[in-house]
Amino acid sequence: MKNLIIILSLFFLSGCVDPFLLSYGGSHLIHKMAYWEHIDTKEKAPLKTENDCFDKVTNNNPFSRDNYGQCLYEQGYRFRTSNLLYCFWYMKEECKDYNKFR
Repeated sequence: MKNLIIILSLFFLSGCVDPFLLSYGGSHLIHKMAYWEHIDTKEKAPLKTENDCFDKVTNNNPFSRDNYGQCLYEQGYRFRTSNLLYCFWYMKEECKDYNKFR
């Protein structure tokens, strides 16, 4: 019994259990793992800032992650994730596009 508890604890601590837990919570939990953090204040980007960049990028143009990331980057925000599995398991393409804005 002690070994089982140790093994389960290691799975929880390593994040290996996340895919099973998140499958019940939906994709909105996965998308909340990524955020934009200000380089000086370490605060997450306000929704208004993200929306302003989105509006600027999509003004008569199709959405581009590169332009969106560049807009936030120029305002002092950096792309961050709260879970290591986000880039390796869930959203590989998004991370590939935003890695230059870390």
